[in-house]
Amino acid sequence: MHHVTPELIKECLDRVPAKSAPGVDGMTAEQARANLDWLLPEVLKQVHQGRYAAPPVRRVYIPKAGGKQRPIGVPQIVDRAVQAAAAVVLGEIYEQDFLPCSFGYRPGLGCHHALATINELVHNRGMNFALEVDIRDFFGSLDHGWLRRFLELRIGDRRVLELIDAWLKAGVMEEGIWRESEVGTPQGGSISPLLANVYLHYVVDLWFEKKIRRQLRGRASLVRYCDDFVILFSDQRDVALVHALLKARLSQFGLTVADDKTHETDLTPRSGGGGDRRHLSFLGFDILRTMRRDGKGRKLIFQTQGRRFSGAREKMKEQLTRMMHWDVAHQAQRINAILRGHFAYYGMAGNFRRMQTFHWEVKRQWRRCLSQRSQKGAVNWEQMRDLLNKHRLVMPKIRIGYRELAGYVRL
Repeated sequence: MHHVTPELIKECLDRVPAKSAPGVDGMTAEQARANLDWLLPEVLKQVHQGRYAAPPVRRVYIPKAGGKQRPIGVPQIVDRAVQAAAAVVLGEIYEQDFLPCSFGYRPGLGCHHALATINELVHNRGMNFALEVDIRDFFGSLDHGWLRRFLELRIGDRRVLELIDAWLKAGVMEEGIWRESEVGTPQGGSISPLLANVYLHYVVDLWFEKKIRRQLRGRASLVRYCDDFVILFSDQRDVALVHALLKARLSQFGLTVADDKTHETDLTPRSGGGGDRRHLSFLGFDILRTMRRDGKGRKLIFQTQGRRFSGAREKMKEQLTRMMHWDVAHQAQRINAILRGHFAYYGMAGNFRRMQTFHWEVKRQWRRCLSQRSQKGAVNWEQMRDLLNKHRLVMPKIRIGYRELAGYVRL
């Protein structure tokens, strides 16, 4: 606990975005930074004495695909910085323990490393059979008792364990009513991704690597990004076995497989149709096999998932509506910022055509938005081309092509 210093907390607070939503106390990030010199000493004293009373998180809902809503927690700003500082310290411990199959929320690793590793395992190592797993409401189902047992294996400082307990039991505030949290982690909190990785390190990663893999007929590899993971196999007979064992394993720790989102997938190169599922869905991409352009063999391609594409298109439409009456130059700057982020993430090998389609959709929506600024302000395509020559939009570009994929593989 002595590593959780005022300097570290201040450093973590400085990284909190200025536009971050305030917690239940209504304090903004700017206000917290301006008053940290008198806010922090008492908080830090309580933390180091093991009597910190973590404030409840403010629950809000964000829209999901299909019209559903996802609950997230908004911690108080100072508490968020304390969580981030604790996560930095604990990360130094657990980074020595986490296995290469874990990619989520780890320094130097990201979604593209997980996707490139899948490409290596399927395309170059012949693991053509996959079990795609979705855990139902993982962050809301994580068992506090098991998490405490896992943490005690590596953490001897009781104050750290008590601090984590305080965050887990802080509860949520919704419409002015406090509700106790008996399971789950504080979503939105800086400590939650690390706690999730610790939990699944013991429940899934070690179990699969040390106990299950040696029982299988063929080779198998796990690729996990937080609570989303894929297990790849060289022998199809192993898929159903691991599927059954995994269900039993997760149920022991209070977790449930979402059957409607969990799939056994066959990626074996073959011609013709068939009713079998022929693609993986992972981290916003559909991953499938296709023929090479020269007709000599096959390759994996990564395409933006349909619901992710539709979601990005709808968000762009909402953004354009909000800034309809902005100066055109400022509109172009904002659109380009969104396009850069979209292309940076989805610029994977094989996805150029889908990115081109998104680029075209953005131009079409922008023209429509500009035409609605007044009754007589319709913009035809000739005028739009002149405008695009003056205010150029970022063009789609593959960021990680087939030649670059090998550099992202982690095995």
